[in-house]
Amino acid sequence: MKKIITLMSALLLTLASGTLYAQKTTTESDYNLRKAYEALNEEKDVDKALDLVSKQLKDTPDNVDALMFRIRIYQNREEFGKALADVNRAIKMNNSKKSGFEQSTLYWWQSYAYAGLGDDAKAATAASTAYKLAQKEKSEYLQVIAFDYGRALYNIGDLDGSDAVFRKMLAEDETDVGAMYGIARNLVGRDRYDEAEQQLLAAIRVRDTYPPIYRLLIQVYDHKGDYNSAIDAAIEYVDKDSDPSWRLLINAGKKNLNYAVANMRAKMKTSGKPIYWRALIAELYYYAGKYELALKENIKLEEEAGKDDRLYERKAECYRHLGMHEAAIAELDHILAKEGDWNAYCERGICYRLLGKFDQAIADFTSAIEEDPRYAFPYYSRGWCYELTGRNDLALEDYNLGIDVDPNYPYIFLERGLVLKKMRRFNEAQADFETAVAKDTVATDGSSTHYALHELNRDEEALAWMQKIIDEDTSDAGNWYDYACLYVRMNRIDDAMKALEKAFELGYRNIGHLEYDYDMDILRDLPSYKALVAKYKAIHEEFLQKSDIPVVEKTEDTISEIAFTRHLGGTFEVPCQINGLPLQMIFDTGASDVTISSVEANFMRKNRYLSDKDIKGKRYYQVATGELSAGAVITLREIMIGDVKLKNVEASVVNNQRAPLLFGQSAMKRFGTITIDNENNKLIIKH
Repeated sequence: MKKIITLMSALLLTLASGTLYAQKTTTESDYNLRKAYEALNEEKDVDKALDLVSKQLKDTPDNVDALMFRIRIYQNREEFGKALADVNRAIKMNNSKKSGFEQSTLYWWQSYAYAGLGDDAKAATAASTAYKLAQKEKSEYLQVIAFDYGRALYNIGDLDGSDAVFRKMLAEDETDVGAMYGIARNLVGRDRYDEAEQQLLAAIRVRDTYPPIYRLLIQVYDHKGDYNSAIDAAIEYVDKDSDPSWRLLINAGKKNLNYAVANMRAKMKTSGKPIYWRALIAELYYYAGKYELALKENIKLEEEAGKDDRLYERKAECYRHLGMHEAAIAELDHILAKEGDWNAYCERGICYRLLGKFDQAIADFTSAIEEDPRYAFPYYSRGWCYELTGRNDLALEDYNLGIDVDPNYPYIFLERGLVLKKMRRFNEAQADFETAVAKDTVATDGSSTHYALHELNRDEEALAWMQKIIDEDTSDAGNWYDYACLYVRMNRIDDAMKALEKAFELGYRNIGHLEYDYDMDILRDLPSYKALVAKYKAIHEEFLQKSDIPVVEKTEDTISEIAFTRHLGGTFEVPCQINGLPLQMIFDTGASDVTISSVEANFMRKNRYLSDKDIKGKRYYQVATGELSAGAVITLREIMIGDVKLKNVEASVVNNQRAPLLFGQSAMKRFGTITIDNENNKLIIKH
């Protein structure tokens, strides 16, 4: 994984350019550059801006402003290889007197790019050059270039050299918190934690809203085993600057949960932000694996702050972790009854998978892909459902699609490798396992490297990696379940049983998953396995009976019968209400979208059945003749057919005045199951 660049470096880079994407005066020949500025600043479209500035550089290769603009885009997107190529090009232009930039600035950017690529040695060399040039040029950015030089020396282990740079910075400005932070970090590098603590506290007295200082201070307290002080520091910072820093508190609070919660409840009373602090307590419980307590706090939060989709979803996640999958689905149904939601579809799909309801899970992951096809997770999840049900060809297809969308998602390479192995395509499988290892370099929850290492016959490394994950959070039940799965794959049955029991002890409750997880295949007939699962099933059932957690009951399926009129050509017309206006609607299973004639749409607008807020834009669609026509895209806030209600249905306005109100598949699938009773001319909707 690429080395993380410090926040200060990124901020100072922005300052060095005046503003990250500020428009400069351009000439007529700079047309594409000017449009690139507009695309970024007005449209917030980075891809379009990048395309336009690249066109500009193709037309005018020596355009310095365009080159600098593109460098900043690449750096902001963390495309450091491309940024480096452009920086090197800028340095050559400067050497040939075609650029008016300070040499120090260009080498500073070069160092930034090398650091992003993880080449610390070259980053330090470039930073050294930038620092020397900045002193010679008397650059206004000398201090910030010095900071990055000190950081670069730290990264290559030259703590003495780094100290010298930071102390010189302090000689220039005794209130430079960046330099104070740098010295403290060097002290941590020497294991001199008491001195580092004093340095950081001094920095806080100068500036008490600088995140890196608090991060390092919490790290220092953690090294000293002073978890309560770490929590105090995190609470102090969150209270000052809540938005970017709440994860500091979550990470610190897990080390002494009771102490953290007690102090956070005190903040509820004194800070003037009781709802915010309750939300933080709920999150702390959630990340600490205390799902019952997290759920109760979220329920209280809902009572105090009102119902919210985020709360429905977080409650659903808690229910899922507690093995209460039907309750989780009921919460998610609240969100999905209103409109499509990518996260909610994914979460509900997971619940259905854990219940072994693979067709429903596949349907939800498909809906998630339709909502936003840019993410690999639903492709991976749908592919896994196919794999679990023996449909390896479909699984492989989904894994390929997921990799096309996000080639940096390690887990999907692992699963594709396993499918290819089943298909006896061993060379391809091995390549995928190697890719998974190469891309997954952080031993934490969600890692796939241990499984990939096992497939590469590197079992000792696999076990060491799994132990790193466990050490990261020994209380995570899911990690111990993964440990059990790894041991099973190694045929170490006794160790697998011990890890599985540990997972149960820590609260693993996805018991339904055990029934179809292929990692459990060789355990299922063992008396010890059966006894262990039976024991924790009983514990789980007792928990459900005794729990005082309010559960939103899942609505039972409702059957609605709606009379229709049959027309020539096999279409069905049913009465309906659109935003309260009685109309007739054609059910057409062959149509993809909902369409409405311009006559009906204009009538609705004139009579206030449609508002300006309901008009979304334009869409091009294909009519029966094969021609493309343009029409407005509108939102129909409510459609009533019999006693069945749909909210927020997207529709296209057809310019053909005689076109019927057409109800296509995009809305039909939201009803549930539709059956046509031809004998009695009725639509039967199960919803």
